[in-house]
Amino acid sequence: MDGMARSGTQGRSLTLQIPIFYKLFVSMLFVAVIPVILLGIMAAGDTGWIVEVLGLQGTVFVLTLATLAIVVMWSFFLASSITSPITQLSEVARNVSMGDLKGAEVDVMSNDEIGDLAASFNRMINSYRVLDALAREDNE
Repeated sequence: MDGMARSGTQGRSLTLQIPIFYKLFVSMLFVAVIPVILLGIMAAGDTGWIVEVLGLQGTVFVLTLATLAIVVMWSFFLASSITSPITQLSEVARNVSMGDLKGAEVDVMSNDEIGDLAASFNRMINSYRVLDALAREDNE
């Protein structure tokens, strides 16, 4: 398993295999393009009935709320996909700092920067176990 990230599936949700940079890049593009798409729909589509029912100000308000809802949902997904593995790694590191090496390995769920961090953490724990075993042999 040298340098290879192992995949863990112990009751965890599926995460996208996209580097964080690209997740953020797509998010920013998405946020920037939504108003243009909505304006295009308003200009090209048969939306006259919406304007008649809600009025122009009401239509803009509804479109703004819809855009805001989409952006909030996407932001929540993005933030969760970044912070969840970091939180898990932090909990395991806290346990290791207290001397508990039994459940010290972290499941590598992605091949992005956080996945690299988790794989490096697992290699560090394995090295620590080897050094700990050698120290115990020397003491005996």
